[in-house]
Amino acid sequence: MITRIDGRAERIARRVGRVFCATALAASVALAVPAVAGARPAATAPAAASAASAKSASTPVGRWQGTVEHANGSGNITLSFHTSGLVCLGSGDGSTGGGQGMGVWWPTGTDTFSYRVLEVLREAEGPVTGFVDVNQKATQNVTTVTSSGVSKIYDAQGTYLLSANATVNVKRVATTPGSC
Repeated sequence: MITRIDGRAERIARRVGRVFCATALAASVALAVPAVAGARPAATAPAAASAASAKSASTPVGRWQGTVEHANGSGNITLSFHTSGLVCLGSGDGSTGGGQGMGVWWPTGTDTFSYRVLEVLREAEGPVTGFVDVNQKATQNVTTVTSSGVSKIYDAQGTYLLSANATVNVKRVATTPGSC
């Protein structure tokens, strides 16, 4: 199953043509198959170096929960920011489907950062229905983060469908990030 999903994510990464997709794919393979010889940790990503050297008053490192609002309404979201620059995303409630993704985050100033995630969407315990190229600019106020940006949405075959504005509001639930 991992190979099939990674293959689809790789095709999306080629279509989207973004470095973050390749970084997220490499991180997902390294995390999913840690015994692979020569697998490099996510900390080797360019964004990771920036994240590690951040000199902001707050850091998003940890686990966050809240909501994402978009044109079709709102839903639950969980984000985990790692010191290496890796970010993991989970959306939906699982009973009706949802998404999971990986990407990178990097500081942009004091208490501000950006993150990019390639999210895989699926029906509840069913097939992949599409992908979302999540691109957000965030502001942190110690235990809360608000971010907004434009997400590009693709179908299961990687065909671009549309772009949509999204706003994320989350609260810190743990100072250590969850696993991806």
